[in-house]
Amino acid sequence: MYISMFGEANYGRIDIGDLVSWRDIADTDPKQFGIVIKKYISDIEQRKICMIKVATTDNSQMKNILAMIVKIESKKTI
Repeated sequence: MYISMFGEANYGRIDIGDLVSWRDIADTDPKQFGIVIKKYISDIEQRKICMIKVATTDNSQMKNILAMIVKIESKKTI
């Protein structure tokens, strides 16, 4: 039996080096941008969650974000 991962469809499209955007909680929050530096699967209470780690473009903070909430703004070209 195949058990899907939460956020799997978007996770498969994201590559390390891509520029992505997201909003933290509400649509009224400002859009944030970052470069994907890592993709990983997190196990939370017997559920697999697709996650990405990004370096934000405004202050180079590292953030762990659900893969399903990001939008790919630009694909890695090199």
